[in-house]
Amino acid sequence: MFSKYGKTMPDKLTFKELWSMTEGNRVTSDIFGWIASKLEWGITYFLAKDDEGYLSKESMRGIFDGSLFEKLSKNNASNGKKIR
Repeated sequence: MFSKYGKTMPDKLTFKELWSMTEGNRVTSDIFGWIASKLEWGITYFLAKDDEGYLSKESMRGIFDGSLFEKLSKNNASNGKKIR
């Protein structure tokens, strides 16, 4: 995924590159799949992007193993946001 669509940086994706990836991997007759894919990857991007606007391989790994959510929780706690 990163080697094919990561044009700006080899181990990171921009929102435009992520959008291009969902366009390249869609099934022509599956409109529900298009919408679900765009929503799924869009939410993933906005949750896991860094300060520069890139979605990195490490952030993607963090989503699958759960460590990203711990990192987000610590960042929110250090920024003064309350965790419920």
